[in-house]
Amino acid sequence: MLFSSLTFLLYFLPAVALIHYFLPRKAQNPFLLLSSLLFYAWGDIRRVPLFAGLLIADWGLGLLIGKTERPQKRRLWLILGLLCSFGALLFYKYTAFLLGIVGVRLRMAQEMKLPLGISFFTFQAAGYLIDVYRGKAAPEKDPVAFGTFLFLFPQLIAGPIVRYQDLQKALHQKRRPDAQALDGGMSLFALGLGAKVLLANPLGAMYTELSAFSGDMACAWLSLIAYSLQIYFDFMGYSVMAVGMGRMLGFSFPRNFRHPYAARSVTDFWRRWHITLSAWFRDYVYIPLGGSRRGAGRTAVNLLCVWLLTGFWHGADWTFILWGLWYFVWLAAEKFLLRGREIRPAFLGRALTLLCVFLGWALFVSDGLADFGAYAQSLFCFRSGAGALFWAREYALLLLVSAVLCVPKAVEGVKGLARRYPALRFLLVIALIALSVASLAKSTFNPFLYFRF
Repeated sequence: MLFSSLTFLLYFLPAVALIHYFLPRKAQNPFLLLSSLLFYAWGDIRRVPLFAGLLIADWGLGLLIGKTERPQKRRLWLILGLLCSFGALLFYKYTAFLLGIVGVRLRMAQEMKLPLGISFFTFQAAGYLIDVYRGKAAPEKDPVAFGTFLFLFPQLIAGPIVRYQDLQKALHQKRRPDAQALDGGMSLFALGLGAKVLLANPLGAMYTELSAFSGDMACAWLSLIAYSLQIYFDFMGYSVMAVGMGRMLGFSFPRNFRHPYAARSVTDFWRRWHITLSAWFRDYVYIPLGGSRRGAGRTAVNLLCVWLLTGFWHGADWTFILWGLWYFVWLAAEKFLLRGREIRPAFLGRALTLLCVFLGWALFVSDGLADFGAYAQSLFCFRSGAGALFWAREYALLLLVSAVLCVPKAVEGVKGLARRYPALRFLLVIALIALSVASLAKSTFNPFLYFRF
C-alpha cells in the first residue's frame, strides 16, 4: 500500500488516526502494531512471518544483552542479533549478486523477491541492539511496544531511520489529540503528498519518455535532470509524509532532507540528503572504525569502507558499488585536498556539486554496467536533434517549478507565509490534497523509486 494510493488516503490513514486517539493507553500500541502489520501485509503478506520472527529475535536478544553482565556473553548476544538481522538482508537482497560473482546462476536466487522495507527494518533493529549494548538505550521489556517501534507504518517501508530512544517516551504514554500536532502533521503530509504526486510522478513520466531517445545528448541530459528531480521529490515527499503522519500519531521522527540541491560541496550534500542514513553509517560504522582520529591513511580507509557499504546497501549491482566509490573519491578529495575549504565563488561550488550528484544518479538509475555505458555514451555523444527542443518546451513549467522548489529561500518563504496567514496554509493544504487525489484518480503512473532498495 502506497502513501500516495487512494486506499491509503481515503480509508486507511483516516481510520487509523481517528481510532488510535480514542483508545486507552494500553490499547494504542497493540492497535498501531496490528494496523502496521495490515499495512505491510497489503503489499507483501508472504513476508509478514519473516519480519515477525526477526522482531521476536531482536526483542529477545536485546533483553539478553541488557540483563547479561559478562562482556563476552553480551558481545555474543549482539553478534547473534546482528547476524540474524543482516543475514536475512544478505540472503534476500544479495544472494543472486554474490553467486553471480563466482559464476553461479540459480534461477531461484534471481527470481527471489526483495521483502519491502527490509533494508530500513534491518538498520533500525541493528541500531537498537548496538545502542542497548553500548548502554545508550534501555532494553524494551514490552514486545508490543518494541514491535510498534520497528513496524510503525509511517516509517516502515522507506524510513526515515528512527532510533529507539527517539520514540521510547511516546511509546509508553497516552498519546492524546493535540490540535497543533495534528495541524502541523497534516500540513507536512499534504506537502509531501504534493511533492510525490504533483512533481515526482510527472518528472518520472518525463524521464521515461526522454530516456527512450538514445544517442541524443540533449535528451539524455534532460532525462538525467528529470530523474534527479524525480528521485528527490519522490523520496523527500515520502519522508515528509512519514514525519507528518508520525506527528499526527504522537511521535517525533527526525528530518531526512534539508534542501540537498542547494549544497555547496559533496560533503554538504550528504549532510542534507537522507540525513538519517548518513547519521547511521557515521555512528555505527565510521566512528567505530576510528573515524578521522588515526591519521589520513586510516581515515581514507574508513571513508572507503563507509561508501562501499553505502553503495551496497542501496542495491546488489556493480553500478551501486561504483556509485559508492564515486562519492568516496569526491569526498576524499574535498577532505584531503580542499581540507574543508569551500570552492569560491559559491555558485561555482553549487554547480560542480550538482554536476557530481547528477552524474552519480546516472549510475544509480542504470540497470547494470552495460546500461550505464549506453547512458554515459548518450550523455557525451555531442549529437542532438530538434526533438529535445520540443520536450524542453513541453516540460518547461514542470522543470521550472521543480527547480524553484529546490531553492531554500523559495521554500522557506512559502513556509513563512503559511505560518503568518493560517487561512492561506489551510487553503494550500486543501488544494494540495485535492489536486493529488484528482491526479491519482485519473492516472495509473504512481511509482516509488526507493521500494527497490
